[in-house]
Amino acid sequence: MRRTLAILLLVLVGCAASPPDPSPGAVAIVNVTVLDGRGGPPIDNAAVILRDGTITEVRPNARLPRSMRTIDGRGGYLLPGYIDMHAHLLVPRCDPSDAAPVRFDRNLSEQMLGTLLDFGITTVRSPATPTVQGLALRDDLNAGRLQGPHALASAELINDATLDEAALRRYVREALPRRPDYFKVYAALAPDQVEVVIDEAHRHGVPVIGHLQRTSWLEGARLGIDHLTHAVDWSSKTLPEAARPAYAAAIRDRGAMRARLDWLELLRLEAPEVQQMIDEIARRGISVDPTLVAYDTKFSGPDAVRYQANRFVDIVPDLARDWRACPSLTADWTTDDRRRWRRLFPKMQALVKLMHDRGVLLTTGTDLTNEWVIPGESLHQEFELLAEAGLPPATILRMTGANASKALGRPDVGVVEAGRRADLVLLSADPLRDIRNTRRIVWVMQAGRIVSDGPPAE
Repeated sequence: MRRTLAILLLVLVGCAASPPDPSPGAVAIVNVTVLDGRGGPPIDNAAVILRDGTITEVRPNARLPRSMRTIDGRGGYLLPGYIDMHAHLLVPRCDPSDAAPVRFDRNLSEQMLGTLLDFGITTVRSPATPTVQGLALRDDLNAGRLQGPHALASAELINDATLDEAALRRYVREALPRRPDYFKVYAALAPDQVEVVIDEAHRHGVPVIGHLQRTSWLEGARLGIDHLTHAVDWSSKTLPEAARPAYAAAIRDRGAMRARLDWLELLRLEAPEVQQMIDEIARRGISVDPTLVAYDTKFSGPDAVRYQANRFVDIVPDLARDWRACPSLTADWTTDDRRRWRRLFPKMQALVKLMHDRGVLLTTGTDLTNEWVIPGESLHQEFELLAEAGLPPATILRMTGANASKALGRPDVGVVEAGRRADLVLLSADPLRDIRNTRRIVWVMQAGRIVSDGPPAE
């Protein structure tokens, strides 16, 4: 829960008078075990020195000058602030009648973003954002006019399959005055359209995110895509050639959403199509944020007790009310469909594990604003699903730390080391022993200032 800096430092430093502000001079966080975000060995009994919101040194406690001001970590575990690589900044409000156009709610979005800090999330990437509203919200966050994570954001996604080359290039150029961090190509675009967007965006130094389907991941990689979202591409071209007619028939007979179950059944992890795709993504250093939690919330439906009964489900009340009021994309799924999902979900997790084992740059993301994707809590649920997939805690912490930093092209976040921004999380228990301990938050620091003492208590 968010608190004022003065109150928190009064407790942590143990002073009776007004606590010192760490910004003007050096301050040390002491008596902590540092988990640096790279997955390296823990640094025991460490001190992390901060000045003006930046880490200046990581060193043993014993070498500290006696006069140095300190924040006592009391045997805790100090990590870089978590990074959610798939957190849409603006919340779309749903209309139960489904008759109204999408309406984005700035006030609700601000509530949601402030909540993320309580769960240790200090940086987010928004991979699709209404260009004018969304990039203005990003700017307000980064300027400190709003309380919430630092943000990078894409312009509005591009998904119109009727656009010709001139229109696609014009779309990119017209968004540039708003300074988008990315452009995003979406599922309906053909390879030649994806290629045009990549070419025009790269001409202006802007990377491209792909939520692909008509264009496969392999095709996108060869065209020069910079980032891919979600764990799978749902493209028929990723399936063995002999399986593609069955998938086309499933789409025709059961609809595109339910046919995703057929796609997973038809997928062969050992097939050349999959192996070649993974190798190409790994070779090119393309990042992937699997968003397992977004699939599980959507496809589990009424069986998604771990989400719908979670104690934080109503942490942003209006958001939860929308989830309950508006129809799910899988509302028409049967009990058998849900049962198939429970059987097939481990196969999706196995694909993520295979990507990890073959060297793909994996990061952590949630697809925030989707149904039952709980602000803040969902990133910790994503950690758990990755652990269930067989990824060790050190790997998961690297995904939300150094890997995310690398994917963002931001050498100022994601690692506890000199020169990085002092975006930090102090935990009371070791997440290397149990990834669920990432929730055991004592406080959250952003740019050298403590901004939260964690989620609301039970």
